[in-house]
Amino acid sequence: MKHIINFFKGMIIGIANVIPGVSGGTMAVSTGIYEELIHTISTFFHNFKETFKKNMMFLIPIVLGAGIGILAFSKLLKFTLENYAMQTQFAFIGLILGSIPFVFKKSVEKGFSWKYLIPGVITFTTGIVLAILEMLGIAGNPVESFDINFINVILLFIYGVISAVSMVVPGISGSFILLLLGAYSAIISAISSLNILVLIPFGIGVVVGILLASKIINFLLEHFYGYTYFAIIGFVIGSLLAIYPGFSFDMSGFSSIICLVLGFLGSFFISKYVNK
Repeated sequence: MKHIINFFKGMIIGIANVIPGVSGGTMAVSTGIYEELIHTISTFFHNFKETFKKNMMFLIPIVLGAGIGILAFSKLLKFTLENYAMQTQFAFIGLILGSIPFVFKKSVEKGFSWKYLIPGVITFTTGIVLAILEMLGIAGNPVESFDINFINVILLFIYGVISAVSMVVPGISGSFILLLLGAYSAIISAISSLNILVLIPFGIGVVVGILLASKIINFLLEHFYGYTYFAIIGFVIGSLLAIYPGFSFDMSGFSSIICLVLGFLGSFFISKYVNK
């Protein structure tokens, strides 16, 4: 049962990474697997023989779910964002809001200090600044596709590393970072069309970026637990502005509120009962 639940949590993380402004890391926190996921990835090669089976049993459902979430929902999300943007984004706002009590409870498991608020304020401010940049439409010159040559292979690898780091850090959208770099359209197009020549160097970069970022965050969680979790909370709350699509007092607004409530209840249920 746990593996099935982790599969669906992986799908949520994968879907989140497709939407500009929504962080896969945020959804990993929201679904309650962030800390275990970071620890498992960062220590994957420690006592490799003894822990390999256990680690793979944990990671495979999440990775499969994330992969299927990205591949299966990239076109659907493109459709919903084009036709029901407010409802879709309010649903994700609900998912994030519903998880905040759980995340706060995790952050004070080892005690509380007012000093923890400092990194929280810093990351909250960073999240707001990134959201304002996105609202202003600041982005690099868009690239619609990549010709496969040595320079572009290196660029795709670097894009993969950068986007992976932003995926791992809650509250920073990997998709938005790709927008800033001007590579979002080309990468989404490659995913939708399964352009292997583009996806391989990008995917290798993603793997390298996840490994590096996971080691750093795992170190911070082990040595600065409270500070790190409050930094995560700051990023998560700050990211809400980037997702907020505006509001209209009509049927679209009414249905968006319903989506927000359903997202909130779903996330709260997962946080309160499934993550025990």
